[in-house]
Amino acid sequence: MARSAAQRSGFIARIRRSQGLLLPWSVALVLALAVVAFVPVSGWWQWFSAAGGVAVIVAFVVQIIVGRADGFIIRLSTAALGSVLLIGIVSLVGALFTAVGAGLSVFPSEFTS
Repeated sequence: MARSAAQRSGFIARIRRSQGLLLPWSVALVLALAVVAFVPVSGWWQWFSAAGGVAVIVAFVVQIIVGRADGFIIRLSTAALGSVLLIGIVSLVGALFTAVGAGLSVFPSEFTS
């Protein structure tokens, strides 16, 4: 039984099986965690926006690799929105940890003595 080139290539076959969603989401998560880990807090927002742009481009390239016309728009929008949402969640959690670490209270009490 002859297999096509896409079936022989494990990486591209995995992308096609996942409908091209897992790779952009993974890239977005890794980029967001790298921003939190390696960039000073003052530069986070510029780097988060750059990571979001890279994640959207990766989502588009992955959907081109998938190579199916039916459902292209919904798959691309799901991949891009999921990537940006993951970056937003990581940035929110990072900002909360930074605020708490700096001594700011997330829920300050009304009266302090």
